[in-house]
Amino acid sequence: MTLESKSTSSTKKKKSNNFDIYLASSSPRRTEILKNLKVNFEILKCDFDETNYTDESPEDFVIKNTQQKCLAAHAIRQKKKLSNKPILTADTIVAMDDKIFGKPQNKDHAIAMLLEFSGRKHSVMTCVCLGETDPMSDTEVNMMFDLVRTEIQFANLNANQCAKYWETNEPKDKAGAYGIQGYGALFVESLEGSYSNVVGLPIVETCKIFKEKNIGYWLNQ
Repeated sequence: MTLESKSTSSTKKKKSNNFDIYLASSSPRRTEILKNLKVNFEILKCDFDETNYTDESPEDFVIKNTQQKCLAAHAIRQKKKLSNKPILTADTIVAMDDKIFGKPQNKDHAIAMLLEFSGRKHSVMTCVCLGETDPMSDTEVNMMFDLVRTEIQFANLNANQCAKYWETNEPKDKAGAYGIQGYGALFVESLEGSYSNVVGLPIVETCKIFKEKNIGYWLNQ
């Protein structure tokens, strides 16, 4: 039986903590996916440089980036003295021939990237990570993560098509300079793997982590 407090301050405190995880991401796509899954979450703003490319493979880079983002988010949570809740982070990259394609810097950069993909296959990789600390210590971060890869076959494109796509504003904040859930779907001839991974958060793999960690979503609430 649940007892409800009549204290106004207690009620407010309970309401502010009535969520299961933080999402350390500014991506509207990831926010929408979690809302559709009916996950109780709050956004934790975490400014993190996702472009610190080194000589590692794209797979190693995206795993490292996601884990470091998770640690940075936990440090922010601790500094702000926020509730000790698990933090979900994710990073999505586009890669071809071991080259990582980030977000376009400008129109010419976007067109150049899209023309490189033209008529070829490339990979979209997302690492999703749930990090949590011991409620008693609140120091060491334990992480559970998964790396998901989808292969994309692009149609043959020309510069005029790429320039017209840029004018839609859709490519400007997306890795690889396109979004599969919008106008960019026209460029995708086929894919092998997870569609939601290309959007920015692989649903099946994320929910497996939620289930393992007893985080509620629509199927297990």
